[in-house]
Amino acid sequence: MNKTIASLALFLAILSSSSVSGAGRHVKADLVPAGGSGVTGFVQLTQLPHGGTNVHVVAKGLHPGTVYASFYYESRDCSEPADLLGTFTANEAGEGVVHGKIDDDLDEVGSVSVRLGPGYGELQACATVH
Repeated sequence: MNKTIASLALFLAILSSSSVSGAGRHVKADLVPAGGSGVTGFVQLTQLPHGGTNVHVVAKGLHPGTVYASFYYESRDCSEPADLLGTFTANEAGEGVVHGKIDDDLDEVGSVSVRLGPGYGELQACATVH
């Protein structure tokens, strides 16, 4: 009987630890408009098994034909220092997408931004990751 209880306890411990680590491997966060920009959307981040993170940004409420840049940060508020994820141009519907693989692990990314581009322009939206 004690062996059965010990086996069940071990199984539950393994099950709970694997579900916690699975939850920490993927984050979806909303882009919150900055300064009345009206830019919204979301970012998805997925921890890669051998290090690094895939980052996918979907932004809406952009000015068609305008170039934007997306950056990622250790900070939670899209403040410097910043690393460039990539640049993109808003389509006719005012939407833009950029994605890429970064060297930082998911737990090192505090926020992701959309800024007027192609450089480090005015903040349009920020997503808090952690």
